Amino acid sequence: MEPPAAVPAPRPGLPGSWDRFVGPGMGWQETALVIGAGSLGAVLTAWALAAQGAPLFLVVLGAVLALDVIGGAVCMATQTTKRWYHRPGVTTGQLASFVSLHLLHIGIVAWAFRGEGFDLTYAAAVSALLITAMVAVLATPRRLKLPVAVTFFLAATGLALGVLGATPGLEWFVPVLFVKLLIGHLVP
Repeated sequence: MEPPAAVPAPRPGLPGSWDRFVGPGMGWQETALVIGAGSLGAVLTAWALAAQGAPLFLVVLGAVLALDVIGGAVCMATQTTKRWYHRPGVTTGQLASFVSLHLLHIGIVAWAFRGEGFDLTYAAAVSALLITAMVAVLATPRRLKLPVAVTFFLAATGLALGVLGATPGLEWFVPVLFVKLLIGHLVP
């Protein structure tokens, strides 16, 4: 077994901000995939929402969510980003904080895209499943992290599409969010 590759240091200045976000050393191919997937997701989401007659504010908000979640799912699948977020010294608390930050995304979808008012059932159910899944993946031995993450991804997909009902224009949101955070971010 080869020793893990050394993690390069972030560059100075503005490029260093990108490095601290996606991981230092991300090549142009990975960068193109991340930006391309996020951009395509944003355009298709904006198109779907506009076709449903959503107001411009929701079209833009949906596109921004898609850029982050879809681009982030691809980003978290790259070796560069996995190496960065699972480098020596990164704590379980730091991994959990990144996942927990995405509870805001769930709240935004529950507020802006799930009909009139705030869909508390949706927000509570998806958030509770995400937190439960995060704790389970973090507590699981390394060799079982991926199958546990996939199990919770499947549960989230069933919950979102079968139990709670799809969010028009953002049908992809819960499955892709769980891919990004569980399979991408939490699995080394």
